[in-house]
Amino acid sequence: MTIPQNIKQRLLWTGFGTAVATAVLMVWVDAPLALFFHGYRDTMWVEFFNIITNLANGAIWYTVAVIALAAAYIRHKVRASNPVALQRQFRAWLFMMVAMATSGIFVNALKLIVGRERPRFLFRDGVSEFHPFDLDLTDCSFPSGHAQSIWAAMLSLAFIYPPLRPLFFLVAVMVSASRVIIGAHYASDVAAGTYIAVAVVMLWRWWFERDGVSVALTRSELA
Repeated sequence: MTIPQNIKQRLLWTGFGTAVATAVLMVWVDAPLALFFHGYRDTMWVEFFNIITNLANGAIWYTVAVIALAAAYIRHKVRASNPVALQRQFRAWLFMMVAMATSGIFVNALKLIVGRERPRFLFRDGVSEFHPFDLDLTDCSFPSGHAQSIWAAMLSLAFIYPPLRPLFFLVAVMVSASRVIIGAHYASDVAAGTYIAVAVVMLWRWWFERDGVSVALTRSELA
């Protein structure tokens, strides 16, 4: 089954736009912006974002999905509900976990291939360099794994329960911004990580919905 043309075109054009924006950020914005926020590293508002950034921990959202799966199974056993409803819930949460896992694997592979130093090397040495296949993963900055993680989780949740979509997007934006504000990543890292997450989630959503059944769940299905 081939990917629909409209999805291909959307991902192609947004990918092209992201690539151009990433190049512009790398050349003209990343270093000055990182140094600007570094000057506020000891302020309370940066400490606030130091807390917010922890929401990108993938373990949190995998746990949410696993608990939701377990709860759906227990409700089904207690209420003897329609097996189709249970299947829909299992598929929705599996969609979220698969999207997070595959986008995360892709980002980590790209990190090692690109080998871009994190901003802390800029703060220490005054330069930011690339060492493809040479750095430890913890030293690699591009793309942002935290941005990928939070966007994969929040966009998946936005498809699963649309009424809370504004809240999910707000969390994704704030956590993504926190990576730059606390000096963990450059802006271009966040842009690339975000695009990868969005592209992978969109592709998996299409695959899970290829039979015409949406991954979206109703309030009653989640209660």
